[in-house]
Amino acid sequence: MSLRLKFILALLFTSLAAVALVGVIAYARIYNKVDTMRRQQAANHFHQSVTEYLGKYGDWRTAMASEPFDQFMQRSRRRPGPDAGPGSGAPARGGEGLAHAATLIAPLPPGPDRARGRPERGDGDDGGDGRDAGGRPLPRPPRAGEGAGGPPRPAGGQPPFHFILTDADFKVLLGAGEYEHGEPLPAAARQDAQAVVVNGRTLAYVSPQGVLTPSKQELEFLASVRDALLIGGSCAVLLALGLGLLLASGLSRSLSGLTLAVRAMQGGSLLQRVPVQGRDEVATLASAFNQMSEELAKSHAELNATHQTIMQQSEQLKELSIRDALTGLYNRRHFDEQAGSLYHQAIRHGRPLSMVIADIDHFKRINDQFSHATGDAVLRQVSAILRHHVRQSDLVARYGGEEFVIALPETSLPQAAALCNKLRDLIEGFPWHEIHVGLKVTMSMGVYADLAADNAEAMLQKADALLYQAKESGRNRVCFA
Repeated sequence: MSLRLKFILALLFTSLAAVALVGVIAYARIYNKVDTMRRQQAANHFHQSVTEYLGKYGDWRTAMASEPFDQFMQRSRRRPGPDAGPGSGAPARGGEGLAHAATLIAPLPPGPDRARGRPERGDGDDGGDGRDAGGRPLPRPPRAGEGAGGPPRPAGGQPPFHFILTDADFKVLLGAGEYEHGEPLPAAARQDAQAVVVNGRTLAYVSPQGVLTPSKQELEFLASVRDALLIGGSCAVLLALGLGLLLASGLSRSLSGLTLAVRAMQGGSLLQRVPVQGRDEVATLASAFNQMSEELAKSHAELNATHQTIMQQSEQLKELSIRDALTGLYNRRHFDEQAGSLYHQAIRHGRPLSMVIADIDHFKRINDQFSHATGDAVLRQVSAILRHHVRQSDLVARYGGEEFVIALPETSLPQAAALCNKLRDLIEGFPWHEIHVGLKVTMSMGVYADLAADNAEAMLQKADALLYQAKESGRNRVCFA
């Protein structure tokens, strides 16, 4: 997975998590706020309705004997104007307040006993006969969950709130499906109970319980909140994608430049520079990379220079180890190694090879008569003549003292003899008087070209025998075989 995709996914996940967290918290708080407001509003309406009901009839028993609470609520809801009971301690708000409260109170279920206002036997506090002291039938208190004990039930569900009504001694009048009529209200349920006061007397207590079942308008409001949160979340996702693409593109561009520069360094081009933009971590990395690249390039250049110096010194040492210090020709050790290789190549490929050994005539006399410095000058000049008049493939070396050897690959005996006679003439004809007055130098040579010898050393021995033959024959001549 690329760094750009990782960066975009990280931003997207962060934004979604933040939106989800904020949305859940906001929706929960709004839901709880609506629940609290509606609970308080419904409780206030129910409390006001009970206050008006008791204010009109004086007490609950008399009120229920005169007019059931649900009928009072239905009549109050239909009444167009204000209606306050006599001596009510709470001001009646008229049709609007009662009508709104009535929407929270379920009407009692119809039935024969309900139509006559007569309670079922055994319900209430009438001793079991269902009549008051005057012999009149008493209204049956609503069963648990019935009548004025709660708001209208939504279709197929529980009522949004249950309102528990007790008398002044906290004995249940309306149990809202939770408590039986006449049962003492537990202490825990009395904490939120609100007193119903009429003419300065506490006649009852109202205690709300239950959870929210939102109305249609509230559901629409909550749906609007959800839609707003979804739209906000979608906008946040789009914004996160846009920012992710923008930031990731810039970051990827900077890192791509670094990657290309590193690959170029891997290919051998050590001096690389990448643009430094901004002051963030990527800019710090780019700056450090540029500095590192410069230092590496500088170190590499110094290392190359040192390597070249070492190689040159190595070549010089090698040359010094294989060359004669006085004449600059190869020394005897190097000649023996190379002559052996030339001999084996000639044998392998069936090509001719000639070996020459030469000696300066009367060289000891030159040293004795003209000095060793003159003798050294003669050696250097003879070496120059030999080196300058043979091919690059030929091998010339100082074999020791005033002796020289030459290996001539791809050269037959007649060709080698002709070359040696040419060299002898050049040495004899050189103006030696320029080096020292009265100085004359000649050279004798022996040439052997028969590959039937066992090795190059054997060929040199044969050539050396021919050299002695040339010296015995009067010197300054070439003998070959």
